[in-house]
Amino acid sequence: MNSSFSQPPAKYLRSDPDEDGASPECIRSKPWFEDGNIVLETEGVQFKVYMGILADNSAIFRDLFTIAQAQEGELVDGCPLIHLGDKSQDLAHVLEALHHSRKWLGDTSGEKEAMPLRVLAAFLKLGRKYEIDHVRQQAVNRLATAFPSDLDACFESCSRGPRTVIDVDLRKGDLLHLVSIIRENELLVHLPVLLLVCILRDHLGTTSIFLLSPDTQQPILAYADIELCHKAYIQLVQLQATEILSWMKWEAPTCGINSCKAWQQVLRRNYPGSAFVVGSRWQEHVARGLCEKCKLHARTKYREGQEKVHEMLPSLFDLPPWEELREKWSTDETLDLFEM
Repeated sequence: MNSSFSQPPAKYLRSDPDEDGASPECIRSKPWFEDGNIVLETEGVQFKVYMGILADNSAIFRDLFTIAQAQEGELVDGCPLIHLGDKSQDLAHVLEALHHSRKWLGDTSGEKEAMPLRVLAAFLKLGRKYEIDHVRQQAVNRLATAFPSDLDACFESCSRGPRTVIDVDLRKGDLLHLVSIIRENELLVHLPVLLLVCILRDHLGTTSIFLLSPDTQQPILAYADIELCHKAYIQLVQLQATEILSWMKWEAPTCGINSCKAWQQVLRRNYPGSAFVVGSRWQEHVARGLCEKCKLHARTKYREGQEKVHEMLPSLFDLPPWEELREKWSTDETLDLFEM
């Protein structure tokens, strides 16, 4: 393959005029293979790629090519020209993935390059539109790693953030943009933990849920989701006190060690305070002033509280229970049911 992945885009005037008699300027963009045999155009940007690769990966493209070959349409560099209605940047990301598949294939453990949000969005949207399942699945896998439905995986996600598998810029509100991307693609199983992370980042002051888009000066997050996050935060703070940190109010009937009672009093004065521990692992130092029996009780109650809150998490955002989310709102096959 003679590729121009590394060459800058080139501009040229289309040889055949459009309906108004004008000759619009087009941009030749990467990927552009000199020995390619099909040209795709969208938003005035053209890509010269391989018909066989696209047809092998997408039945939709295969049908488009069949129609194009049966008709005498426009030619560019002697190749059939097909007009599409996608965003040129989205199409470029998907074409690059198909012609340079090693870039995003592999595990999502963090050893591979984190996928930029714009690439993930393109993979989800066009992977679904053109039925390129493995491209879409690359994005879905990263969402599953970054925003899992399992509690222990949620602990890991909340502690390290999504940036090991998805390249998000917290200052630009990428997490907030991701909420709408997940809703648009109906992958709602990832929404509870994502919204929890948004609440956590807002609490820490790194990304406000009220952050405005520089383009529109309107909140990036939909008003309905802002309201959900606000209401959920109030409920989570209450659940944190009554469930996750309930062990701080426990009076050990058989523990006569005064230091345990004294340490509990210290904790009660300082918690919950400004702490927000929903989605956080047990920290051993919190119970350092307790005896072993009281420590065990504290760890157990903390875990039970986290499990209860995690089970309730979808309902706090007006979503179905975890079981239904996993069954109906997580797989590509299920998505098709809602389009019929």
